[in-house]
Amino acid sequence: SKSSCFRLITRPVFLCMLLIFLKRMSLESIVASTSVVTKNRYGWSIKNVGTLHFVNGIIVIPITMMAGWQSQYFEDRYLTIRYLIIILLGLFFLLDFTDFVSHENEGYNEGQPLAVGPARYIIGSLIAFSGIEACECFVASILSKVVPSALAAGTFNSGLLETLVSVGGASVGGGIITIMGLISIRNILNLLVIPAIFMVIASIILVRLNYSILAV
Repeated sequence: SKSSCFRLITRPVFLCMLLIFLKRMSLESIVASTSVVTKNRYGWSIKNVGTLHFVNGIIVIPITMMAGWQSQYFEDRYLTIRYLIIILLGLFFLLDFTDFVSHENEGYNEGQPLAVGPARYIIGSLIAFSGIEACECFVASILSKVVPSALAAGTFNSGLLETLVSVGGASVGGGIITIMGLISIRNILNLLVIPAIFMVIASIILVRLNYSILAV
């Protein structure tokens, strides 16, 4: 039953679900906002946005294959932290420090060394997107190993819970985009990236604090 399902959620299972929620929320905030961010900052067309998403989809395939190969030689918990750090690197690529001090231009502070231009945005987006997708593989692997056997069957099983958590994270991420857009379209990139950075840092801390119970 639904109530017994939730009673079977152990600490490692809850931790994995929380990590999936945070990463999915971060992913939705960055990827789903591409059209809004790039149109207002760089004047991109739908074709440009579609091309970036296509490249993201192509690159994530070899990245996840490499992640699968690495999982043969390293523990999932170790790889989870390493890929979270990669995600953090990608998010810092997307953080525009010049927007903290100058809002003179309608798009972005073109010409300033620390400004996030199109090239830097593409690099940061590719790193963050690929890192999140690969990292979720390791978390899902951990979840499959720590889930109680009673949650491996029936309707309210671990697969359903993982799907609900992922959908919930994506929904919240979409809501964050709407709220940040209402606050400031000019600064929407930083308004989305900064919370995502904190979510990834929180994920790293959670894994480190619970490193022993993820030893599977």
